[in-house]
Amino acid sequence: MKKEQIQTIIIGHKNPDTDSVSACCALAEFKRRCGVRNVLPCRCGMIGERTEYLFNKFNVPLPVLKRDVYPRVRDILMEDTFCINEDEALFFALDKINKLLISRIPVVDGKKRYKGMLSLFSMLGSILQTTAEDSSGMTGRNVYSSLDLIVKVLEGEAVSLFRSEEEQIFSVYVAAMNVESFREHVPYENTESLAIIVGDRTDIHLQAINLGIRLIIVTGAREVDPLVLQVAKERNISIVKTPLDSATVVRRLKFSTPVRRLMKNDVECFRLDDCLKDIKHSVMADTDDIFPVINRNGELCGCFNRNDFDRGGENCRLILVDHNEFEQSVEGVYDVNVMEVVDHHRFNMPAQTSPIRITCDIVGSTCTLIAEMFFTAGMSIPKGTAGIMQGGIISDTLMLRSPTSCERDRIALERLEKITGVKSEELMHEIFNIGSVIAQSEPEKLFLTDSKNFVHLDKFNFTISQVEEVSFDEFYNRQADLLEAAKKFQSRNKLDLFGLLVTNVEQENSILLAVGGHEVLENLPFRKISENLYDLPGVLSRKKQLLPQILKLFDSLI
Repeated sequence: MKKEQIQTIIIGHKNPDTDSVSACCALAEFKRRCGVRNVLPCRCGMIGERTEYLFNKFNVPLPVLKRDVYPRVRDILMEDTFCINEDEALFFALDKINKLLISRIPVVDGKKRYKGMLSLFSMLGSILQTTAEDSSGMTGRNVYSSLDLIVKVLEGEAVSLFRSEEEQIFSVYVAAMNVESFREHVPYENTESLAIIVGDRTDIHLQAINLGIRLIIVTGAREVDPLVLQVAKERNISIVKTPLDSATVVRRLKFSTPVRRLMKNDVECFRLDDCLKDIKHSVMADTDDIFPVINRNGELCGCFNRNDFDRGGENCRLILVDHNEFEQSVEGVYDVNVMEVVDHHRFNMPAQTSPIRITCDIVGSTCTLIAEMFFTAGMSIPKGTAGIMQGGIISDTLMLRSPTSCERDRIALERLEKITGVKSEELMHEIFNIGSVIAQSEPEKLFLTDSKNFVHLDKFNFTISQVEEVSFDEFYNRQADLLEAAKKFQSRNKLDLFGLLVTNVEQENSILLAVGGHEVLENLPFRKISENLYDLPGVLSRKKQLLPQILKLFDSLI
């Protein structure tokens, strides 16, 4: 199987915010400096304008967009791209099949374009069959081949060769008798299709030439009389000399047929990017175990074995940042190996089969935890990496104003500020003045920009989205449209509650646009401003200030 180096993917949650994206790239830099190879920072959603501004400011490439981590066909592709040319002899195909210990082999043309599959069992079944009308099976005389293929299969020497590339049916006879018996034994109707296997019998050689026989195969590496060779060339008779004995020649001739004659071209093909979960049923229902993989040009990329399906996720190791709940993670997370989590949220991760490293602590930003990794290891931090971590902490703690922030966030921010030379207060104003997210986004995109989905007691499903603004003006300009869109969003996703938390960074308070069931809305513990709109003075944190009150509300409704 492929021995490709395992890839370590570092990825944040769906609908990534600045802290998530910054933490992803910063942790990737830390891992590289620790000697981890093939590390790829990724994101599983579109980023906001403020995050993009931050990365551009510090000249740091954005992480790769990766919608899913489902194992794909490329992850179980066999190491060797084995195949056989369609014009090659079955003998060599069988030799490859035996050496590789496989049941079938892909067939290609001269340009490596996939043509079909040659199966060991179908090949033997076809060769062994014999009917009254057709004696081309193993027990019959007929062999479909060309002189070029016959020479190769018999490890022979072309003493005299004519029309060597021409393919035809040969009727094979062994001349193991005297001349008189030979004349009686060999049919005269179509000598152009006859192939005679004989030893160093000059008399038989001359008789065969006189009869106009198409091919004379001389066994045992015996020399051909110069007279015989001269006459053969004059009459366009082909002579092949082989070191093999007559019995071996007979057996091998049956396998000199071109591969294309017995290949199957109706075999299902797959692509490198096919998800294993999507093709598993059809593969497992097939009686064969080797399957071809082709590209868009029809060229063979390789093969995979269905027995390798269970190891499809082994080529990928996942590190989750700024989340640990799989419902908030990239699609396919259940099918790969999660090796590490770096987070600052509540822990609700499903049980794993293997031990994993967990860094989960009560701080205001995941970037704080990663900055501390650099500090503890005594590593220098590149200015760009320090800058995006600085922005991540500012964004997630609202410049240390959020109740989720702590002394460790402040210390990390101060140390990063010394590396970048950029004042945190100034960077905060730059980030939050990059335009209003509400003004620039369609409602659906706005709701998904920074949203968290929750399930409480396996009974209540709710989603809380949050957006930071420097004023509430843009929200009030679009309040009616946002309310209508929120109702549709809540209904479509079958939520007991959907809330859009709009946080005013300058005033350090929030308002909540909420839609849901009548009983839920009637019991929200907030002052109602207008229809579906509530005042949340002093509330900056969704996690620490809003979520506990929502959970308490649902507890009261049980």
